[in-house]
Amino acid sequence: MKLITKTTLLYLLIIALVISGTGYMLYATASNFMQEQIRQNFRYREHRVLTLLSEPVPDLALINSYNSLKIERLPKVKAPVIAGFDREVYLFNDMSGQTELYRVRTFDRAIRGKVYRISIFIAMQDYVLLQKFIIQAAVYLFLALLVVLLLLNYLSSHFLWLPFRHTLEQIRHYSVNKNQPIALQPTSTQEFEELNGLIDQMVTRIEYDYRNIKEFTDNISHEVQTPLAVMRAKLEMLLKSGNIPEQEYQALNAIYQSTTRLSKLSKTLALMSRINNQEFKNKEHIQLKAFVENILFNFKELAELKNVKIITDLDKEATLFIDGYLLDVLLSNLFKNALTHNYKSGEISIQVLPHQLTIANTGSPLTFDSHQIFDRFRKNADKPNSLGLGLAIVKKICDINGLEITHHYQNDRHFFQLTF
Repeated sequence: MKLITKTTLLYLLIIALVISGTGYMLYATASNFMQEQIRQNFRYREHRVLTLLSEPVPDLALINSYNSLKIERLPKVKAPVIAGFDREVYLFNDMSGQTELYRVRTFDRAIRGKVYRISIFIAMQDYVLLQKFIIQAAVYLFLALLVVLLLLNYLSSHFLWLPFRHTLEQIRHYSVNKNQPIALQPTSTQEFEELNGLIDQMVTRIEYDYRNIKEFTDNISHEVQTPLAVMRAKLEMLLKSGNIPEQEYQALNAIYQSTTRLSKLSKTLALMSRINNQEFKNKEHIQLKAFVENILFNFKELAELKNVKIITDLDKEATLFIDGYLLDVLLSNLFKNALTHNYKSGEISIQVLPHQLTIANTGSPLTFDSHQIFDRFRKNADKPNSLGLGLAIVKKICDINGLEITHHYQNDRHFFQLTF
Protein backbone atom coordinates (compact mmCIF):
# COMPACT_ATOMS: atom_id res chain seq x y z
CA MET A 1 0.00 0.00 0.00
CA LYS A 2 1.33 3.43 -0.92
CA LEU A 3 2.39 5.88 1.80
CA ILE A 4 -0.06 8.53 0.64
CA THR A 5 -2.88 5.98 0.74
CA LYS A 6 -1.95 5.00 4.28
CA THR A 7 -1.83 8.70 5.25
CA THR A 8 -5.25 9.29 3.71
CA LEU A 9 -6.74 6.30 5.53
CA LEU A 10 -5.25 7.56 8.80
CA TYR A 11 -6.74 11.00 8.21
CA LEU A 12 -10.10 9.43 7.39
CA LEU A 13 -10.00 7.37 10.58
CA ILE A 14 -9.18 10.45 12.69
CA ILE A 15 -11.86 12.51 10.95
CA ALA A 16 -14.41 9.72 11.39
CA LEU A 17 -13.62 9.54 15.10
CA VAL A 18 -13.74 13.33 15.49
CA ILE A 19 -16.99 13.68 13.54
CA SER A 20 -18.55 10.73 15.36
CA GLY A 21 -17.55 12.12 18.75
CA THR A 22 -18.62 15.64 17.86
CA GLY A 23 -21.87 14.38 16.33
CA TYR A 24 -22.62 12.30 19.41
CA MET A 25 -21.96 15.26 21.71
CA LEU A 26 -24.10 17.53 19.53
CA TYR A 27 -26.84 14.92 19.37
CA ALA A 28 -26.77 14.39 23.15
CA THR A 29 -26.79 18.14 23.80
CA ALA A 30 -29.66 18.70 21.38
CA SER A 31 -31.55 15.75 22.87
CA ASN A 32 -31.15 17.11 26.40
CA PHE A 33 -32.20 20.54 25.21
CA MET A 34 -35.31 19.12 23.53
CA GLN A 35 -36.26 17.10 26.60
CA GLU A 36 -35.96 20.20 28.76
CA GLN A 37 -38.08 22.16 26.29
CA ILE A 38 -40.72 19.43 26.34
CA ARG A 39 -40.76 19.38 30.16
CA GLN A 40 -41.16 23.18 30.26
CA ASN A 41 -43.91 22.96 27.67
CA PHE A 42 -45.74 20.36 29.76
CA ARG A 43 -45.38 22.49 32.91
CA TYR A 44 -46.68 25.59 31.11
CA ARG A 45 -49.69 23.81 29.64
CA GLU A 46 -50.43 22.00 32.89
CA HIS A 47 -50.43 25.31 34.74
CA ARG A 48 -52.66 26.85 32.08
CA VAL A 49 -55.24 24.05 32.04
CA LEU A 50 -55.38 23.94 35.85
CA THR A 51 -56.00 27.69 35.85
CA LEU A 52 -58.89 27.24 33.41
CA LEU A 53 -60.36 24.41 35.46
CA SER A 54 -60.10 26.47 38.65
CA GLU A 55 -62.77 28.87 37.43
CA PRO A 56 -66.15 28.64 39.16
CA VAL A 57 -67.76 27.22 36.04
CA PRO A 58 -65.07 25.84 33.70
CA ASP A 59 -66.03 25.55 30.02
CA LEU A 60 -64.87 22.01 29.16
CA ALA A 61 -66.10 22.29 25.58
CA LEU A 62 -63.95 25.35 25.01
CA ILE A 63 -60.94 23.74 26.65
CA ASN A 64 -61.33 20.51 24.65
CA SER A 65 -61.51 22.53 21.46
CA TYR A 66 -57.75 22.84 21.64
CA ASN A 67 -56.04 19.99 19.79
CA SER A 68 -53.29 19.84 22.37
CA LEU A 69 -55.68 19.19 25.30
CA LYS A 70 -58.20 16.54 26.26
CA ILE A 71 -60.06 16.86 29.59
CA GLU A 72 -62.56 14.33 30.89
CA ARG A 73 -64.51 14.68 34.12
CA LEU A 74 -64.74 11.52 36.23
CA PRO A 75 -68.00 11.85 38.19
CA LYS A 76 -67.82 8.38 39.74
CA VAL A 77 -64.27 8.88 40.99
CA LYS A 78 -63.85 10.56 44.36
CA ALA A 79 -60.03 10.94 44.31
CA PRO A 80 -57.30 11.08 41.61
CA VAL A 81 -56.22 7.65 40.33
CA ILE A 82 -53.41 8.49 37.90
CA ALA A 83 -50.60 10.56 39.34
CA GLY A 84 -49.17 11.13 35.88
CA PHE A 85 -47.32 9.22 33.13
CA ASP A 86 -45.94 10.00 29.67
CA ARG A 87 -46.24 7.98 26.51
CA GLU A 88 -45.65 8.44 22.78
CA VAL A 89 -48.36 7.88 20.18
CA TYR A 90 -48.91 8.52 16.49
CA LEU A 91 -51.87 10.79 15.75
CA PHE A 92 -53.26 12.46 12.66
CA ASN A 93 -52.34 16.13 12.36
CA ASP A 94 -55.09 18.21 10.76
CA MET A 95 -52.71 20.98 9.80
CA SER A 96 -50.11 18.84 8.03
CA GLY A 97 -52.51 16.13 6.91
CA GLN A 98 -50.09 13.44 8.09
CA THR A 99 -49.77 11.04 10.97
CA GLU A 100 -47.12 12.37 13.32
CA LEU A 101 -45.47 11.47 16.60
CA TYR A 102 -46.85 13.01 19.78
CA ARG A 103 -45.86 12.77 23.40
CA VAL A 104 -48.85 12.56 25.76
CA ARG A 105 -48.89 13.22 29.49
CA THR A 106 -51.97 11.97 31.33
CA PHE A 107 -52.81 12.68 35.00
CA ASP A 108 -55.79 13.14 37.35
CA ARG A 109 -56.52 16.28 39.37
CA ALA A 110 -59.18 17.10 41.97
CA ILE A 111 -60.39 20.70 41.59
CA ARG A 112 -63.25 22.17 43.61
CA GLY A 113 -64.32 18.71 44.67
CA LYS A 114 -64.39 17.39 41.10
CA VAL A 115 -61.90 14.89 39.59
CA TYR A 116 -60.67 15.50 36.06
CA ARG A 117 -58.50 13.27 33.82
CA ILE A 118 -56.27 15.57 31.84
CA SER A 119 -54.21 14.64 28.72
CA ILE A 120 -51.74 17.11 27.21
CA PHE A 121 -50.41 16.50 23.68
CA ILE A 122 -47.11 17.89 22.40
CA ALA A 123 -46.07 17.34 18.76
CA MET A 124 -42.62 15.74 18.45
CA GLN A 125 -42.20 16.11 14.70
CA ASP A 126 -39.97 19.18 14.90
CA TYR A 127 -37.72 17.53 17.44
CA VAL A 128 -37.48 14.37 15.32
CA LEU A 129 -36.57 16.44 12.28
CA LEU A 130 -33.89 18.24 14.27
CA GLN A 131 -32.34 14.93 15.35
CA LYS A 132 -32.36 13.67 11.76
CA PHE A 133 -30.80 16.91 10.61
CA ILE A 134 -27.93 16.53 13.09
CA ILE A 135 -27.22 12.96 11.96
CA GLN A 136 -27.48 13.86 8.27
CA ALA A 137 -25.23 16.88 8.75
CA ALA A 138 -22.56 14.68 10.36
CA VAL A 139 -22.81 12.11 7.54
CA TYR A 140 -22.70 14.75 4.80
CA LEU A 141 -19.75 16.45 6.47
CA PHE A 142 -17.84 13.17 6.60
CA LEU A 143 -18.63 12.44 2.94
CA ALA A 144 -17.55 15.96 1.95
CA LEU A 145 -14.25 15.55 3.82
CA LEU A 146 -13.82 12.11 2.21
CA VAL A 147 -14.17 13.64 -1.25
CA VAL A 148 -11.74 16.43 -0.34
CA LEU A 149 -9.16 13.97 0.99
CA LEU A 150 -9.46 11.74 -2.08
CA LEU A 151 -9.01 14.79 -4.28
CA LEU A 152 -5.97 15.85 -2.26
CA ASN A 153 -4.66 12.29 -2.51
CA TYR A 154 -5.01 12.38 -6.29
CA LEU A 155 -3.42 15.82 -6.63
CA SER A 156 -0.58 14.93 -4.24
CA SER A 157 0.10 11.66 -6.03
CA HIS A 158 0.21 13.31 -9.46
CA PHE A 159 2.03 16.53 -8.56
CA LEU A 160 3.63 16.69 -5.12
CA TRP A 161 4.98 13.13 -5.28
CA LEU A 162 6.03 13.32 -8.94
CA PRO A 163 9.75 13.95 -8.16
CA PHE A 164 9.77 10.98 -5.79
CA ARG A 165 8.26 8.68 -8.42
CA HIS A 166 10.79 9.98 -10.94
CA THR A 167 13.60 9.16 -8.51
CA LEU A 168 12.27 5.62 -8.04
CA GLU A 169 12.07 5.16 -11.80
CA GLN A 170 15.66 6.31 -12.22
CA ILE A 171 16.88 3.93 -9.51
CA ARG A 172 14.87 1.05 -11.02
CA HIS A 173 16.57 1.44 -14.41
CA TYR A 174 20.00 2.40 -13.12
CA SER A 175 22.89 0.03 -13.75
CA VAL A 176 26.46 0.62 -12.75
CA ASN A 177 27.57 -1.21 -15.90
CA LYS A 178 25.94 1.24 -18.32
CA ASN A 179 28.27 4.14 -17.48
CA GLN A 180 25.29 6.48 -17.54
CA PRO A 181 24.82 9.02 -14.73
CA ILE A 182 21.57 8.85 -12.81
CA ALA A 183 19.41 11.84 -13.71
CA LEU A 184 17.45 13.01 -10.67
CA GLN A 185 14.75 15.64 -11.12
CA PRO A 186 15.21 18.93 -9.22
CA THR A 187 12.49 19.58 -6.65
CA SER A 188 11.50 22.31 -4.22
CA THR A 189 10.44 19.77 -1.57
CA GLN A 190 13.13 19.64 1.09
CA GLU A 191 12.71 15.94 1.93
CA PHE A 192 12.89 14.88 -1.72
CA GLU A 193 15.88 17.16 -2.31
CA GLU A 194 17.71 15.54 0.63
CA LEU A 195 16.80 12.08 -0.69
CA ASN A 196 18.14 12.93 -4.16
CA GLY A 197 21.34 14.27 -2.62
CA LEU A 198 21.91 11.08 -0.63
CA ILE A 199 21.15 8.89 -3.65
CA ASP A 200 23.54 10.92 -5.79
CA GLN A 201 26.30 10.51 -3.18
CA MET A 202 25.59 6.80 -2.87
CA VAL A 203 25.67 6.26 -6.64
CA THR A 204 28.93 8.20 -6.94
CA ARG A 205 30.49 6.04 -4.23
CA ILE A 206 29.20 2.81 -5.80
CA GLU A 207 30.56 3.78 -9.21
CA TYR A 208 33.91 4.68 -7.68
CA ASP A 209 34.15 1.37 -5.82
CA TYR A 210 32.97 -0.53 -8.89
CA ARG A 211 35.63 1.02 -11.10
CA ASN A 212 38.33 0.25 -8.54
CA ILE A 213 37.22 -3.36 -8.14
CA LYS A 214 36.87 -3.84 -11.90
CA GLU A 215 40.30 -2.36 -12.52
CA PHE A 216 41.80 -4.49 -9.77
CA THR A 217 40.17 -7.64 -11.18
CA ASP A 218 41.30 -6.90 -14.72
CA ASN A 219 44.84 -6.15 -13.59
CA ILE A 220 45.07 -9.29 -11.49
CA SER A 221 43.68 -11.44 -14.29
CA HIS A 222 46.10 -9.95 -16.79
CA GLU A 223 49.19 -9.92 -14.58
CA VAL A 224 48.69 -13.46 -13.31
CA GLN A 225 48.63 -14.90 -16.82
CA THR A 226 52.16 -13.73 -17.64
CA PRO A 227 53.99 -15.48 -14.77
CA LEU A 228 51.78 -18.53 -15.24
CA ALA A 229 52.71 -18.68 -18.93
CA VAL A 230 56.40 -18.39 -18.03
CA MET A 231 56.07 -21.12 -15.41
CA ARG A 232 54.30 -23.43 -17.84
CA ALA A 233 56.90 -22.84 -20.55
CA LYS A 234 59.79 -23.55 -18.19
CA LEU A 235 58.07 -26.65 -16.83
CA GLU A 236 57.43 -27.93 -20.36
CA MET A 237 61.10 -27.51 -21.18
CA LEU A 238 62.13 -29.42 -18.06
CA LEU A 239 59.60 -32.19 -18.67
CA LYS A 240 60.78 -32.59 -22.30
CA SER A 241 64.48 -32.58 -21.46
CA GLY A 242 64.42 -36.28 -20.48
CA ASN A 243 67.24 -35.89 -17.94
CA ILE A 244 65.02 -35.80 -14.86
CA PRO A 245 64.68 -38.68 -12.41
CA GLU A 246 61.23 -40.30 -12.24
CA GLN A 247 60.39 -38.96 -8.79
CA GLU A 248 61.28 -35.39 -9.73
CA TYR A 249 59.50 -35.80 -13.07
CA GLN A 250 56.26 -36.67 -11.30
CA ALA A 251 56.64 -33.69 -8.97
CA LEU A 252 57.27 -31.30 -11.87
CA ASN A 253 54.36 -32.78 -13.82
CA ALA A 254 52.05 -32.22 -10.83
CA ILE A 255 53.23 -28.59 -10.65
CA TYR A 256 52.66 -28.23 -14.39
CA GLN A 257 49.12 -29.61 -14.12
CA SER A 258 48.34 -27.30 -11.19
CA THR A 259 49.74 -24.32 -13.09
CA THR A 260 47.61 -25.19 -16.12
CA ARG A 261 44.56 -25.56 -13.89
CA LEU A 262 45.29 -22.20 -12.22
CA SER A 263 45.61 -20.53 -15.63
CA LYS A 264 42.28 -21.95 -16.76
CA LEU A 265 40.64 -20.94 -13.50
CA SER A 266 41.94 -17.39 -13.80
CA LYS A 267 40.67 -17.05 -17.36
CA THR A 268 37.30 -18.56 -16.47
CA LEU A 269 36.78 -16.29 -13.47
CA ALA A 270 37.78 -13.28 -15.57
CA LEU A 271 35.20 -14.33 -18.16
CA MET A 272 32.52 -14.64 -15.50
CA SER A 273 33.43 -11.19 -14.22
CA ARG A 274 33.04 -9.74 -17.71
CA ILE A 275 29.70 -11.50 -18.12
CA ASN A 276 28.49 -10.16 -14.76
CA ASN A 277 29.56 -6.67 -15.81
CA GLN A 278 27.55 -7.08 -19.04
CA GLU A 279 30.47 -6.13 -21.23
CA PHE A 280 29.12 -8.18 -24.16
CA LYS A 281 26.54 -5.95 -25.82
CA ASN A 282 26.88 -6.79 -29.53
CA LYS A 283 23.59 -8.63 -29.74
CA GLU A 284 22.29 -9.86 -33.07
CA HIS A 285 19.87 -12.42 -34.49
CA ILE A 286 21.90 -15.60 -34.95
CA GLN A 287 20.73 -18.60 -36.98
CA LEU A 288 21.21 -21.55 -34.65
CA LYS A 289 21.55 -24.32 -37.25
CA ALA A 290 24.74 -22.97 -38.83
CA PHE A 291 26.11 -21.84 -35.47
CA VAL A 292 25.61 -25.26 -33.85
CA GLU A 293 27.16 -27.04 -36.86
CA ASN A 294 30.29 -24.85 -36.64
CA ILE A 295 30.74 -25.61 -32.95
CA LEU A 296 30.16 -29.34 -33.49
CA PHE A 297 32.89 -29.30 -36.12
CA ASN A 298 35.35 -28.11 -33.44
CA PHE A 299 34.35 -30.99 -31.17
CA LYS A 300 34.39 -33.59 -33.93
CA GLU A 301 37.85 -34.98 -33.14
CA LEU A 302 37.17 -35.20 -29.38
CA ALA A 303 33.94 -37.08 -30.11
CA GLU A 304 35.75 -39.50 -32.44
CA LEU A 305 38.47 -40.17 -29.85
CA LYS A 306 35.79 -41.17 -27.37
CA ASN A 307 33.71 -42.90 -30.07
CA VAL A 308 30.68 -40.77 -29.14
CA LYS A 309 27.90 -40.66 -31.71
CA ILE A 310 26.32 -37.24 -32.32
CA ILE A 311 22.74 -37.06 -33.63
CA THR A 312 21.30 -33.70 -34.71
CA ASP A 313 17.85 -32.43 -35.58
CA LEU A 314 18.26 -28.73 -36.38
CA ASP A 315 15.51 -26.37 -37.46
CA LYS A 316 16.99 -23.98 -39.99
CA GLU A 317 14.49 -21.24 -39.10
CA ALA A 318 15.39 -21.07 -35.39
CA THR A 319 17.17 -17.84 -34.39
CA LEU A 320 18.38 -16.39 -31.10
CA PHE A 321 19.02 -12.72 -30.25
CA ILE A 322 22.29 -12.74 -28.32
CA ASP A 323 25.94 -11.69 -28.44
CA GLY A 324 27.78 -14.12 -30.72
CA TYR A 325 30.73 -14.61 -28.37
CA LEU A 326 28.45 -15.43 -25.44
CA LEU A 327 26.49 -17.92 -27.54
CA ASP A 328 29.76 -19.59 -28.53
CA VAL A 329 30.77 -19.87 -24.85
CA LEU A 330 27.32 -21.15 -23.86
CA LEU A 331 27.07 -23.88 -26.49
CA SER A 332 30.75 -24.86 -26.22
CA ASN A 333 30.39 -25.42 -22.48
CA LEU A 334 27.23 -27.49 -22.98
CA PHE A 335 28.84 -29.62 -25.70
CA LYS A 336 32.05 -30.03 -23.70
CA ASN A 337 30.00 -31.07 -20.66
CA ALA A 338 28.09 -33.60 -22.78
CA LEU A 339 31.38 -35.12 -24.02
CA THR A 340 33.24 -35.03 -20.71
CA HIS A 341 30.51 -36.76 -18.74
CA ASN A 342 29.65 -39.28 -21.43
CA TYR A 343 30.44 -42.98 -21.74
CA LYS A 344 32.86 -44.34 -24.30
CA SER A 345 30.79 -45.29 -27.35
CA GLY A 346 28.03 -43.15 -25.90
CA GLU A 347 25.62 -40.83 -27.67
CA ILE A 348 24.74 -37.12 -27.83
CA SER A 349 21.53 -35.88 -29.41
CA ILE A 350 20.98 -32.22 -30.23
CA GLN A 351 17.59 -30.86 -31.18
CA VAL A 352 16.87 -27.27 -32.19
CA LEU A 353 13.26 -26.07 -32.39
CA PRO A 354 12.01 -22.53 -33.11
CA HIS A 355 12.11 -21.61 -29.38
CA GLN A 356 14.01 -24.44 -27.76
CA LEU A 357 17.38 -26.18 -27.85
CA THR A 358 17.86 -29.57 -26.18
CA ILE A 359 21.14 -31.42 -25.61
CA ALA A 360 20.90 -34.99 -24.29
CA ASN A 361 23.84 -37.24 -23.53
CA THR A 362 24.31 -40.67 -22.04
CA GLY A 363 26.12 -40.70 -18.71
CA SER A 364 26.14 -41.64 -15.05
CA PRO A 365 23.62 -40.07 -12.66
CA LEU A 366 24.64 -37.10 -10.53
CA THR A 367 26.07 -37.56 -7.05
CA PHE A 368 24.23 -34.43 -5.87
CA ASP A 369 20.80 -32.80 -6.32
CA SER A 370 19.94 -31.86 -9.88
CA HIS A 371 19.08 -28.25 -8.98
CA GLN A 372 22.70 -27.72 -7.79
CA ILE A 373 24.24 -28.57 -11.16
CA PHE A 374 24.57 -24.89 -12.16
CA ASP A 375 26.29 -23.84 -8.90
CA ARG A 376 29.88 -22.65 -8.99
CA PHE A 377 32.56 -25.31 -8.35
CA ARG A 378 29.90 -28.04 -8.29
CA LYS A 379 31.26 -31.18 -9.93
CA ASN A 380 30.69 -34.91 -9.94
CA ALA A 381 32.89 -37.07 -7.75
CA ASP A 382 34.20 -39.01 -10.76
CA LYS A 383 35.64 -35.80 -12.35
CA PRO A 384 37.95 -34.32 -9.67
CA ASN A 385 40.05 -32.37 -12.20
CA SER A 386 37.06 -30.41 -13.51
CA LEU A 387 36.86 -26.73 -12.53
CA GLY A 388 33.12 -26.92 -11.93
CA LEU A 389 32.54 -23.55 -13.61
CA GLY A 390 31.35 -24.45 -17.11
CA LEU A 391 27.67 -24.85 -16.28
CA ALA A 392 27.83 -21.89 -13.87
CA ILE A 393 28.92 -19.75 -16.83
CA VAL A 394 26.07 -21.21 -18.91
CA LYS A 395 23.54 -20.27 -16.21
CA LYS A 396 24.96 -16.76 -15.87
CA ILE A 397 24.75 -16.16 -19.64
CA CYS A 398 21.16 -17.41 -19.66
CA ASP A 399 20.15 -15.19 -16.73
CA ILE A 400 21.63 -12.05 -18.25
CA ASN A 401 19.98 -12.67 -21.64
CA GLY A 402 16.57 -13.73 -20.32
CA LEU A 403 16.96 -17.39 -21.30
CA GLU A 404 15.81 -20.40 -19.28
CA ILE A 405 18.07 -23.42 -18.83
CA THR A 406 16.91 -26.60 -17.07
CA HIS A 407 18.36 -30.05 -16.40
CA HIS A 408 16.88 -33.44 -15.66
CA TYR A 409 18.10 -37.04 -15.74
CA GLN A 410 15.95 -39.72 -17.36
CA ASN A 411 16.60 -43.13 -18.91
CA ASP A 412 20.39 -42.94 -18.32
CA ARG A 413 20.54 -39.59 -20.11
CA HIS A 414 21.19 -36.01 -19.02
CA PHE A 415 18.85 -33.50 -20.65
CA PHE A 416 19.77 -29.80 -20.85
CA GLN A 417 16.92 -27.74 -22.24
CA LEU A 418 17.41 -24.12 -23.30
CA THR A 419 14.20 -22.12 -23.83
CA PHE A 420 14.24 -18.75 -25.61
